[in-house]
Amino acid sequence: MSRAAPAPAPAPAAATPRKSGKPLHIVRPAQEDINLGERLRVARKARGLSIEQVASASGITKSFLSRLERDAVAASIATLIRVCNAMGIRPGSLFDAPETNLIRSGKGTPINLGGEAMNEYLISGSSNEHMMALLSVIEPGGGSGSEPYTLNAGSDLVHVKDGELVVDVDGVSYHLKEGDTLTFPPSLPHSWVNPSRTKKTVAVWVIVPPP
Repeated sequence: MSRAAPAPAPAPAAATPRKSGKPLHIVRPAQEDINLGERLRVARKARGLSIEQVASASGITKSFLSRLERDAVAASIATLIRVCNAMGIRPGSLFDAPETNLIRSGKGTPINLGGEAMNEYLISGSSNEHMMALLSVIEPGGGSGSEPYTLNAGSDLVHVKDGELVVDVDGVSYHLKEGDTLTFPPSLPHSWVNPSRTKKTVAVWVIVPPP
């Protein structure tokens, strides 16, 4: 965690006594675009804690914490650590990449997991540890290949956005059409193909957890 230059120290007569619970000094954020206060507010609400609870446990005032969450003030490192401890989070987690990940239409990351006559795009973000979401554009006759395969994952979901898809799971065939969704254990041998001779298939796959 980088340290920013502290603001000029207040005159001794105006110094804030420790018993007030206010921080002894305030420093500016090292990076204005971190929005540290917003991340603190989200973390607090996610744990069902009130401003009063966190402020009291941190030894700061409710007013100061409220302004901190609005990024109107910045806390000293010691104060920030106390706030994080009060919420039961690691201070470093505030600087982690946000879990929210927006992938605009057509901006998925191209990925090659094998298969024939198809293009796939990762749309869940490369750092998602909980699931893998793929967008598949499958040419007529294209698919996973004739040999069934298995994945070390708990669940696989496929939703057909456009066209049709035939999915074979452990010897049972499912013919999916536009709007259909199939969920199955990917640990079972399975394969899939676009049975159309003329039309592409667009499908979304969600695999939990990522294989």
